[in-house]
Amino acid sequence: MGIEVLYAVTGVMAAIAILEGVVLVRCQKALKLSRKEIEALSEEVRSARSLDETTGAYNYPFFVKMANLQIKLARRHKWPVTLMVVDIDQLETVNLRYSFKTGDAVLKHLNDSIRGVVRSSDILGRFGGSGIFVLLSECDTENVISVNERIEEWIERNPLMIGEKRVDYRRTSGAVTMYGKQIYLNRMLGLVEDALGRAKEKKKKIVIFDKEGSEI
Repeated sequence: MGIEVLYAVTGVMAAIAILEGVVLVRCQKALKLSRKEIEALSEEVRSARSLDETTGAYNYPFFVKMANLQIKLARRHKWPVTLMVVDIDQLETVNLRYSFKTGDAVLKHLNDSIRGVVRSSDILGRFGGSGIFVLLSECDTENVISVNERIEEWIERNPLMIGEKRVDYRRTSGAVTMYGKQIYLNRMLGLVEDALGRAKEKKKKIVIFDKEGSEI
């Protein structure tokens, strides 16, 4: 083989190597893109499993899961924990007067308003068909009154607007506070509904129970 032929073969082999490298880089880029797409899709699936579609709060099963994790931490550090529920009064009337779409907008507005007031560490979940659970860590009975007042003030300053029309809705809250090793989520879930029922019965903005179910 002459020197010229050798140079030619060497050049071809180098070109092939460069081409293979380009293809490999492109494949790697395509693979990375594919992985990103898969990760994004996985995140959407996780969100779909954990979030309530209407409000954006956690759905009930996932709320319970997250609440139990927070309660374990509170027991360890002997923190007070308050479970509050903010419920929309007569949501059915809103649905009939406006539309079910408006009713859904009211629910989302309530959730977003609460989220605008509470800490990022506080946990929000869907309560039945007309309300939002709020689990407040390191929050005692005095603090929960302040939280509820701030929610009311936020909603007054930032009302729900649909087009140019303001949609007002009334709210009632119930809450229960427990401390340290005495915190039991199942007990809290039952008591907070009782507290909400008492508030509606007495036409009060909020009623708070202690761990024994007595009004504070």
